Amino acid sequence: MSSLAMEFCHLRIWRHDDYHLDVSPVSIWESVRRSFHDSSNSDSAASWSSSSASCSFTGGNSGSSSGFLSALFEDMSVRSDKAFRRMHIDRKELSTLNDIAGFMIEGGYQEMLRRAIHRDSAQLASYPEILDINNIWGGHMEESKEILLKVWTTAMHIIVRVLSEMQRQLNGRDLGYFNIFKEDYFLAIAKQSIRKLLRAADSTCIQGAPPIDPVYMDTYTAPKPDLSKMVNLVMVYQALNYSMPTILALLSGQTKESILAEGEGLIHRLSDMFVKLSVEQTDLAIARRLDISDTGVHRFTRHIMDHVRMLVQHKTTVCLMLKGDLKAFHELVAQLISSLESMLDRNSKGLHLPGQQQMFLLNNVHFMLQEAKIEKDLGRILGEGWLLQRNDQLDMFIAGYVDASWTPVISCVLRRTLVWEILWPLFDKFTSLFETTYRVHKTWKVSNPLIRNKVREAIFHKVIPVYRMHMENCSEKQQKSARYNIQQLESQLQELFEG
Repeated sequence: MSSLAMEFCHLRIWRHDDYHLDVSPVSIWESVRRSFHDSSNSDSAASWSSSSASCSFTGGNSGSSSGFLSALFEDMSVRSDKAFRRMHIDRKELSTLNDIAGFMIEGGYQEMLRRAIHRDSAQLASYPEILDINNIWGGHMEESKEILLKVWTTAMHIIVRVLSEMQRQLNGRDLGYFNIFKEDYFLAIAKQSIRKLLRAADSTCIQGAPPIDPVYMDTYTAPKPDLSKMVNLVMVYQALNYSMPTILALLSGQTKESILAEGEGLIHRLSDMFVKLSVEQTDLAIARRLDISDTGVHRFTRHIMDHVRMLVQHKTTVCLMLKGDLKAFHELVAQLISSLESMLDRNSKGLHLPGQQQMFLLNNVHFMLQEAKIEKDLGRILGEGWLLQRNDQLDMFIAGYVDASWTPVISCVLRRTLVWEILWPLFDKFTSLFETTYRVHKTWKVSNPLIRNKVREAIFHKVIPVYRMHMENCSEKQQKSARYNIQQLESQLQELFEG
């Protein structure tokens, strides 16, 4: 009888030849790579739309999936809808299955067969191949975790639909003696498939996420904080939050309780890891030492602000990961912004050229301010006071830059004297200082045209009136021998900050 039970568990009743090419590990990888390529051509954070999912593991309807999930699933859904309609039970294999079930029932070995079904659930779930996440990942484990987890989210979507179709077909027809075992049969397959999904996410997202080594937190060679870890956590959390109610609706009894416990355990571990990485992220941001090669917006500033936008755009999910604490979410965002500001201010003090510190801070703080204005929720979190203070800071940076950079240039012609033979060498000194400052500052970049024009205007107001006054006090011969007239000087200043 045990050999019959084993044969029962090795029968493959699902025909998949017709849909194998439509929904397969290969097609999932193709879909994910296409999605990954498309998103890499757009803004990294903007490609994640906000999620409105708000379901719990205890049942009910799930909220809508994130824009990422929708986009990723769209291509697969078109193919899988057509494929699942062609999925069916093989009549010949079903007949054999039914014969074995009848023989076992009539012989009083019903419980032996049930135990065999649960014992050999891995064998039952190995076919179709699409139900096994390890089979889908296959030989691609060298891929980045981000891609692996995108494959994981897509695979979960497909696997849930395959299981739903299996259950529908099993419940929708009379299967003879097999009717007695079909629930055990299906639950064994579903439990094995879902458990592999959950454990694959756990091992990749959590167990595979070592902490940041503190020794690297204050060196120029420190790697940038691995924000992809936090993105991965949010992505998996979203996918679970979206799919778990549907998964649980397929299950019953101890199988449902077991998967619920594993799912809740994973969701708690994802939340705990997210909080841990958030603290590490903030600590790393404030301790970071930057290698500053120019005065523009530093790549680290862009990196952190991308991360902040991702958090804000996914605030519903992130709040759930923070135990539903909206205040904790606001504090997380505010602390990250504050850490970035402190780090930028500290690093800027290492810039020694006149005006370089102010120009660096001007560009980076303005970029942060613009992000807060574009991402309305971020602006609301930081508050109107923060926005006003940063606008005032921009004016201070501009004034500080002009004073540090251009006061020395004009100071040499502000000395009062009626002896033009003495004044003229000072005028030559002005020209020399002006050209030196111009050559350096022309290479400095201010990306935003409004801020660039505002800085130029401040320089005009500082330099042009003084230069005009002294040109007017010069003789016609001296004016002609001057290297720059007023128009030429203004034209030179208009070329500043183009990078």
